[in-house]
Amino acid sequence: MGNGKSFQDRFWAKIQRTETCWDWTGAINSRGYGVIKKNDNLLLAHRYSYQEHKGKIPTGISIDHVCHNKRCVNPSHLRLATDKQNNENRSGANRNSTTGVLGVSRTQDGKMYRVQVMHNRKNYQAGPFVSIEEAERAAIVLRNSMFTHNNLDRVAM
Repeated sequence: MGNGKSFQDRFWAKIQRTETCWDWTGAINSRGYGVIKKNDNLLLAHRYSYQEHKGKIPTGISIDHVCHNKRCVNPSHLRLATDKQNNENRSGANRNSTTGVLGVSRTQDGKMYRVQVMHNRKNYQAGPFVSIEEAERAAIVLRNSMFTHNNLDRVAM
């Protein structure tokens, strides 16, 4: 490398620490995660930070951002998770949601709301509900009964 900086120096130069997150200011991939090149290999910045501070990441295991900030590399905001657990820790509704509430959609006639939660490849449903608030509470209760890594739902209760 011609600039004389070590990989560690290059890595830490790309982090802006806030009161909570350590935001990656370097390159970002198409999914919104920080990336950095080391010896012709492209590394995910959050995975590198986890390994440097907490140790090896087992094969097939994801790193979950507890803070929901894909650019964060703060090791206290990162935890090991299966893909299922990582997907449980959602921060909002899907992009194609018609209600803007995770797991809540309108009934076919559009007059009420229903809840649908996927767990272990099986759909669980509840409702109908008169109000979106009632449906949202039911969705949270249903997810909390099945999920282990849904932090925002647990705070909402």
